[in-house]
Amino acid sequence: MAAGAVVSAPGGPVEVVDGIEVEPPRAGEALVAIEAAGVCGSDLAVASGKMRYPMPVILGHEAAGRVLALGPGTDGPPPDARVVLWMRPPCRACRMCLRDKAELCERSGAMSAKGVLADGRTGVTKGGAPLFRAFGVGAFTGQVVMPVAGLVEVPDDVPTEVAALLSCGVATGAGAVLNVARPEPGDVVLVLGGGGVGLAAVMAAASSGAAAVVVADPSPGRRELALELGATAAIPGGDRQAVKAQLRDALGDGVVDVALDCVGRPDLVELAYRTVRQGGAVVAVGLHDGDATVTLPGWMLPLSHKRILGCFMGGVDPQRDLPLLFDLYRRGGLPVGRMITARRPLAEVPEAVADLAAARGLRTIIDLSPEQGQGPLEGRRPDVR
Repeated sequence: MAAGAVVSAPGGPVEVVDGIEVEPPRAGEALVAIEAAGVCGSDLAVASGKMRYPMPVILGHEAAGRVLALGPGTDGPPPDARVVLWMRPPCRACRMCLRDKAELCERSGAMSAKGVLADGRTGVTKGGAPLFRAFGVGAFTGQVVMPVAGLVEVPDDVPTEVAALLSCGVATGAGAVLNVARPEPGDVVLVLGGGGVGLAAVMAAASSGAAAVVVADPSPGRRELALELGATAAIPGGDRQAVKAQLRDALGDGVVDVALDCVGRPDLVELAYRTVRQGGAVVAVGLHDGDATVTLPGWMLPLSHKRILGCFMGGVDPQRDLPLLFDLYRRGGLPVGRMITARRPLAEVPEAVADLAAARGLRTIIDLSPEQGQGPLEGRRPDVR
């Protein structure tokens, strides 16, 4: 039996409980020992009740670990291989997978939405009762069963905690730029929000050939870090007139080709839409409240020729894109380790979630490795907020 971080009711406390049992893997599955997991905004959305989710649920989905065993007759990463866990394992057979849209796999959608495995079971229990798995993973515990289609091997020269962050937030932000927005060389990219997803978008945009990358965030610490990670300019943001003025001061004019809302607020989507040039692109990346409504001026829709693009998980196909992100990390274009501002053991998941809710730090790593390593945080300050 193992311990895990569980929420039993929407908005209830995050509790680390004992007595969790994990079933052995079945055909097509692997048993994985979790070694590092990031605390992501989606975990907070589940814990707070902002996102409706089956309860009780083991939190955590942004994770990497080591394969312990494969199910009967299963081909996949061999035992002891380090792997990233991807919450939407592509089936490669549904309509969307066959259209090269693995991020929208129709068969794995139920996993992340309902907190189960591909066959509908949770594969994890406490006292004989099922525990749901946040986004089909449930990584804030010692071991999980995952479909091998949701595992991608990690190269030897990529740290496990970096690989963990690439499994959700960083992949979402980077993929929003590289797969969805696809800025052209010379474009000006505006990133609204300098949290983990927004900073990943900044790094990807800076490596994409964009002429300028501007981040808007009220936090001075996050603006400073964005500049270190490749942003051309960092502004405090505000209403449309304030942003236009700040853009003119920073760049000489207010022309923006691509704008990304990496927070998840209706007013930021509208701000992005009103800010981009005619024919520009708006990418909605951040997760909104369930009852949120985005309001746009109807007359502008046909006349502006602007594109409004949704972005789920960065449009990432794990087997196709994660190796590309590993390579970008190796080449220095995705210095993900700079975003890690704290490491905590499993017992401190409640404190880590509270930090996230209070916007303390950027990314906390839950360290479940046997060594419980406490290496340097690549020079980052734990008080970035």
